[in-house]
Amino acid sequence: MASSSTSLSSHMNLMITITSIFILSSFLASASSAATTGTNPRPFKKIYAFGDSYTDTGNTESSTGPSSFTYVSNLPYGRTFFHHPTNRYSDGRLVIDFVAQSLSLPYLPPYRNLKADKSNGVNFAVAGSTAIQHGFFVKNNLTLNITPQSLQTQLIWFNKFLDAQGCRGATTTRECRAAFDDALIWVGEIGANDYAYTVGSSVPGSTIQQLAIKSITGFLQAITVLELLYIYICW
Repeated sequence: MASSSTSLSSHMNLMITITSIFILSSFLASASSAATTGTNPRPFKKIYAFGDSYTDTGNTESSTGPSSFTYVSNLPYGRTFFHHPTNRYSDGRLVIDFVAQSLSLPYLPPYRNLKADKSNGVNFAVAGSTAIQHGFFVKNNLTLNITPQSLQTQLIWFNKFLDAQGCRGATTTRECRAAFDDALIWVGEIGANDYAYTVGSSVPGSTIQQLAIKSITGFLQAITVLELLYIYICW
C-alpha cells in the first residue's frame, strides 16, 4: 500500500513539474516574443509572489531562517550573478527573477524590506515556510529549526500590503484597481518543508498530505476571492 502511495505521489509530482515547466516556458516565450515585436511588451506590470526558499528573494536572513540554511547572508550565496549575498537561497538568481526579467520588471523586493520600492510588486515567499500553519508543528513538538511563517502568514502579509495601499473594499475602487491591475500572482513551490520537518516523527505522511492540500486549496481560494472582489467593486 505504501509503495502504491509513493508511486502515485511520484507521478503527481512529475506531472506538476512537467506542467509547471510547460506553462512557464510558454509564458516566457510569449513575453519574449512580445518584447521583440514591440506588441504589448508588458502583459503584467507587477508581480505578487508566494512560496518558500525556491521563491524567497530576501525575507529571511542567517539570523531568521532555518539553521540548516545558515549563512544565507554570506558567501557563497549570491556569488555567481550578484557577486554578493542577497538572502536568496541560491548562488545566483531564482526562477522568479527570470520571470520578472522576461517581463521587463525589476527583481521583486522582499515584503520585509520596508524601504524597497514595491510599485512593481512584492515577494511574500519565506524560506523554510510551510503550507500547514505553524501551530500544527508546535502542537506536535516539531518547532526546532522551523521557520514560524506559513502560507497563511504570507496571505496575512498580502492583506496588510493591500490595506497599506488603500485597498480596503468597495469604497476604495481606485486603490484596489491600482493594486490588482495587470498583476501576476505567482505561487511557487510550497509543501516540501512540511514533510521535511516531520521526518523521524510519529506524524503520518498521509496527515501532512491531507493538511497541506487543504491549506494550499484554502490559500488559492482566498486569493481568488480577493481577485473576484476586486473585479466586483471595479465593475
